[in-house]
Amino acid sequence: MPSFKRPNMSQFNSAMNKLKRETNQAIRDLKSVERQAKSYRSKLRSMSAPSLYSIPSLYLGASEYDELDCQPCDDYAAKDYDVFISHATEDKDEVAGPHAEALKRNGLSVWYDEFELRIGDSLRRKIDRGIANSNFGVIVISRSFINKGWSNYELDGLITKAVNGDQVMLPIWHNITKREVRDYSPSLADKVARNTTDFTVEEIAAEIADVIAGGKGA
Repeated sequence: MPSFKRPNMSQFNSAMNKLKRETNQAIRDLKSVERQAKSYRSKLRSMSAPSLYSIPSLYLGASEYDELDCQPCDDYAAKDYDVFISHATEDKDEVAGPHAEALKRNGLSVWYDEFELRIGDSLRRKIDRGIANSNFGVIVISRSFINKGWSNYELDGLITKAVNGDQVMLPIWHNITKREVRDYSPSLADKVARNTTDFTVEEIAAEIADVIAGGKGA
């Protein structure tokens, strides 16, 4: 009678985890292709039917520049983003920048100030447009974030969209305690967050990508 050989569960679990990671990556790659296709279709539509803002005679009778902020008129073209990253300048190098790059590697379109802002831009208008055209808001909450005027301005816009059901907030806590977050904003403290002391940049980015992929498929 042949003897029964017990399977190596460690190898089996390792193979299953590898298959799961490859499957998730394939799903993210597919979502990325779908987003690129959507972007190409949008560009084709804009080429066949130019925006009214691109025609000076139909925009307040002005030239190619906006009279209020001196912005080029092609800046008015809406651009869809998967995620808007709100952060304090002090957290840029350690948290916000690496997460922005990691999210891009996961196939997401990201509004991040260093990707979008150019010399002479209106900061307020760029931020407003980024928030308005993003489906998810990643908020890097730290002591610096709490004390910054611009980060609080961004948070107000993100909360307004979340309350209206237009956007989902995804908090990342950085060098801050739950009590500090609760004292600052009870509604933010109630949100499930990821802490940079417990998770790596790649782990947080991969989870955010999965959440966004699930949200789009819902």
